[in-house]
This record gives sequence, C-alpha cells and structure tokens, in this order.
Amino acid sequence: MFAWLRSLFAPKSAPDLSQAPDEPSPSERVPSTRPANQQGWIGVDLDGTLAEATAWQGMDHIGPPVPLMMRRVRQWLDRGLRVKIMTARAGDPVGVAATQAWLKANGLPELEVTDKKDFGMIELWDDRAIQVVQNRGICFLGTSYFARPKAPILPDEVAERTFILVGSEPKTPPQGPKHSA
Repeated sequence: MFAWLRSLFAPKSAPDLSQAPDEPSPSERVPSTRPANQQGWIGVDLDGTLAEATAWQGMDHIGPPVPLMMRRVRQWLDRGLRVKIMTARAGDPVGVAATQAWLKANGLPELEVTDKKDFGMIELWDDRAIQVVQNRGICFLGTSYFARPKAPILPDEVAERTFILVGSEPKTPPQGPKHSA
C-alpha cells in the first residue's frame, strides 16, 4: 500500500510535447458568445494553479510557481494567445502589484491581472472551478476526491444522474470488422 501511495505522489517526468500535434486554440473549441469587438482570452487562477497555494502570509506573499502551468502559459503566449491572471488579489492594488512582481520574477511578461470575467473569456484554468455543460447546468464530476465539488449537489441529481461522472464511463471494446460464417 505504501508503494502505491509513494507512486501516487512521486514526481512525474514531463512528457515531450515537441512531437505532440498542434492543438486548436481555445477560441476554436467553443461557440463564441462574445461580441465581435471583444478579444478572446484565457483566464489563469494564481494561487493553487499558477503558483503553489501556501499558508496566508499577506497580500504580497505568493507561493512558488507550478512548473506545468508555467509551461502552459508560456506556450499559449508563444502562440499569440491572450492570457489574463484571474485572482481575488486583483481587488486590492497591493495584490495587483505583488502579482505583477511575481510574474516578472518568474519570467513571465506583464499580464493583465483581474478579478472579473467579461465576454472575452474563453476558458478559466482554476483549482476551484467545476465545469458545467453550457446551457444545461449539468456538471462534470470526477471520480477522485479532488475532482468533487465542495458544495453539495442536489439530491435528485444523484437519483437521476444529471451530472457527468468523468472516469466512470464503461469501457466499450473496439469494434472490429464483423466476419460472417
């Protein structure tokens, strides 16, 4: 059992993404509901997503960077995508200044720091978000404890399964050619 736990938390080597096929830009993934004059952007949460969540030590203390998210943000910026840092710290000028200083210290350009969504937001990368199917209210729940919402889901949702339990879909065998006798 301890070996399993160790393997669960052991550092993973980063996959080689240089050979990965180009993924579509997020603006190509969802139908646009933004006005034509709104430039699309990707929201990235700061604490717990781009920076490690640490014990609160004040508005100007931000944890160390999360390497995988830093690589993602850099790749998005290299592709010319617009990225905004979405954080509750943006509600305070000290928090905005601290975030800008953290970005610079960690090799990222000066990005807009905000605590507000607008019509240009294409998607949000956040450690607290629960994804919902557009126009349906159906949420995606993971089979892991970490992928469950902290707020309770409705009792009838459990009975009627009006959510998508990601990772619990039955595995269907591959359909090969049928042979007749």
